[in-house]
Order: sequence, then C-alpha cells, then structure tokens
Amino acid sequence: MTKLAISPDLFTFPPLLKSLAQLNLPCLGIPTHACIVKLGFGSDVYTNTALVSVYCTFTRIDEARQLFDEMPNRNSVSWNAMITGYVHNRRFREAHELFSEMLASGIELGEVTMVCALSACAHLGALNQGLWIHNYIRNHGLRLNVFVGTALIDMYMKCGVVDEALKVFRAMRVKNVFSWNALILGFAMNGRGEAAMEAFYMMVKENIEPDAVTFLALLGSCCHQGCVEEGRKLFADMEREFKVRPKIEHYGCMVDLLSRSGFLEEAYELVKTMPIEADTVVWRALLAGCRIHGNTKLGELAIEKLLELEPGNGENYVLLSNVLARDRRWSDVGKVREVMSQTGIRKVPGCSSVEIDNVVYEFVVTSRFKKDGLNEIYAMLENMKRELRSAGYAADTEMVSFDLEEEEKESALMHHSEKLALAFGLLKTQRGSSIRIVKNLRVCKDCHSFFKFASKAYQREIVVRDRNRFHHFSAGLCSCRDYW
Repeated sequence: MTKLAISPDLFTFPPLLKSLAQLNLPCLGIPTHACIVKLGFGSDVYTNTALVSVYCTFTRIDEARQLFDEMPNRNSVSWNAMITGYVHNRRFREAHELFSEMLASGIELGEVTMVCALSACAHLGALNQGLWIHNYIRNHGLRLNVFVGTALIDMYMKCGVVDEALKVFRAMRVKNVFSWNALILGFAMNGRGEAAMEAFYMMVKENIEPDAVTFLALLGSCCHQGCVEEGRKLFADMEREFKVRPKIEHYGCMVDLLSRSGFLEEAYELVKTMPIEADTVVWRALLAGCRIHGNTKLGELAIEKLLELEPGNGENYVLLSNVLARDRRWSDVGKVREVMSQTGIRKVPGCSSVEIDNVVYEFVVTSRFKKDGLNEIYAMLENMKRELRSAGYAADTEMVSFDLEEEEKESALMHHSEKLALAFGLLKTQRGSSIRIVKNLRVCKDCHSFFKFASKAYQREIVVRDRNRFHHFSAGLCSCRDYW
C-alpha cells in the first residue's frame, strides 16, 4: 500500500494493530503508534482503542492506561479494552476500580463488559459487586448467553456461593464445555467432591466431551478430599476412555493426592516414570507430602530438585527453612536466610483481601513493629486472642522458621494477613453477617485453627479462599474437615 503511494485513512490502522497483536510483534507497536500520530490520526477513538488493546496484549499495561486516560473520546469498546487488558494481565484490582469508573461515567454496559468485570470480581472475591452486576444483567434485559452465564458461575463459585452458581447454570439455555468446567471446578474448590463427580457424569450423559481442564478439576477435587481410589481411576480413564492425554498439571495433581495420603513411594515412582520431566509444581507437591508424613530424606531430595529448577524462587528457600526448622536445625535456617539476603531473593508476602460495602481492602503480612494506622485492628486481634484462648485455642508454632522464644513465635503468627483481614471484617461488618477473605498463599495450620475458634466465638460464617481451595468456617468447624 505504501509502495503504491496510497495514503492510509481512519480504517487502516485498527485492523493493522489487531494483526500486530495476533502475530505477537511488539517491536512494531511503538513505530506504528508513531506513524499514527504523525499522520494525524491520534484523536480517532477506534484507532486509539486498538492501540490500547495492542499495548495490553504486549503486557505494557501502564502505557495502555496512559493512552486510555489521554484519549479525547472514549466509547464502550475503549473501556472494555482497558478492563480486559487489566484482567488478562492479572491486575484485577485495577480492573475492578476501572469498572466502577465506567459505571460513574454513564457508559452503556454490554455483555463483554459484564464478562470482564465478573472475572475481576471472581479473582478478588468481590461478591457484592458481582451481585450488583448480576442484578444489572437481569434488570436491563441482557442475554444470559454462554459467556455471561459461565462468567457468573465462575464468579459465584470463586466467592464461595455455590447455590447461586448452580441456579445460574440451570437457567442457561446453552451450555458448553467451559460452562460445565466452571461448575465442576467450583464444586471441587468448595469441597463438594460428590457434586463435582455427579456433574461430570451428567456432562458425559449430555454428550459434552470432557477436556483436560475437566479432569484437572476432578483430580483437584480428589486431592481436596483425599479420595485416592477415585483419583487413580480418573487418571487411568482420562486417556483410556476419553482420549485426553495427561499433562504436567494432571501428574502434579496425582503426586499431590498420593503424597498427602501417605503413598509417598508410589508418588515418587510416578515422578520418576512420568513421560514429562517433572516441574517445580510436581516436586513441591511431593515435598508437601513429605512434610506432612515426616519423610525427611525424600523431602530433602525434593528440595534439591526445586532449588535446581528455580534457584531464584524465594518460596523454595522458605520450604527448605521449614524442613530445617521442623528438625530444630536453627544454624542451618540462619544460613538459608543469609543466602536469601545476600542474593536478594525474597519470598512472596502473604496478602489477604476482604470486601466491605463494595470496597476491597487489602492486608499484607507485617511486622509487629509496623502498626501505623492499624492500632484499632491490632487491639481487636489482642482481644480476639484472649477470647479464643479461653475457648481452647492454642497457637501452633511448629512451622515458625525462627529460633525464637515461644511468645515471639506466637506474635509472629498473630500478624498473618488473613488474621488482620478477619479482625478488620469483625470490626466493620454487622453482627451475624458473613466475612469473605481471599488469600494469595495457602492458609497455615495456626490460622486455620484460629478461624475455626473465631467462627464459633463470634457466631459468624467465615469463608476463606486460599491459593488451593475454599474453607467455609462455621460453628467451630471447617468444610475441609481439616484436610487441605
């Protein structure tokens, strides 16, 4: 086109930019943007929207947002492009906040907007915002198509509201494999293993072919409940009967299931004989079982492999510290910490969020010496500790990886991010209402015990979604039955 001296117009750049994104050519993104500005098309809403989408595709999300903010005109597609970009780049908080801005701007909301916003709500555990979106869909006559319906199921399941997800599923006229997977995965993560299996059999009866995600959800359900025999059968049937070849994630689930259930030798044999080279997830699953069942020798082998595969991952060093701490090898724990300090390796900090009055509050695990602005929460935590102790709670300090006095260990445990979120939730919500917390890491044994006692003492339902699954605490019990 340029060789023929044909000048581009407003219709040239949107499809060109879409092609750059599909071909993954980030090196041409900025030159094309410069050409657009030079030719005077920098104020065109369609071209700018395509640019926002391209920058998001190339993970240059901050530049996309700057361009979005500087756009002289924006339409619903522009807003959708930016919200979608945040979701795909796992910046769910920003997606949630931008959706709120979109609402305030008066822009009409469509199905695409709803799917993106629901995805952000799902990952943040923002149930109130998700409920508002569902009501908007019903009140404004938007279609409950397969995309919106699946997004609603995913949101409700990831907020721990299983019954509402099931209502949406039943109301959908058209369902595809993604809809069924969202349902099965939701049952699995909420500890409803029997329901997950029933849904699977119904799915097969409806002639919907299960895929790799279906079996990953089912195996995950077996892991959550320790159903070894069911897991073995599913793992064998997925390729034999359904022609779905196991991937590394499926092997990871089987190793996790066998390891946690005490079949460590069988798990290790599977690791050695699997046709794919074991990754860090597989070795970490084996290590988790070794920690539970006290197999130090196999655990040290797993840690060696983890450090070999991911020498820069702080979580591996923390796992090594925990194994050493269990054997009270404090000098070796100190050496591990020293290596981390010298190499600049940091562990991922614990982070928990709680939604109150449509606002998502985030808490990061913190030192007991950093109490600025948190005095009310810390005072609440101290009151809770006294009350729960009288009810029988005792801090589980076994896995605190420091050679500290018992009182100092208890203090370190008391400032975990989920406890901060719980204290804040108790302070800011009405008596008797549910508290929903989302955590980025696996909940520790002490916090799990603490939450069980708190649910009974304060007569609250407390729902915690950690990295692996849901824990529904009520009347001193947890839905996981202390198996997680």
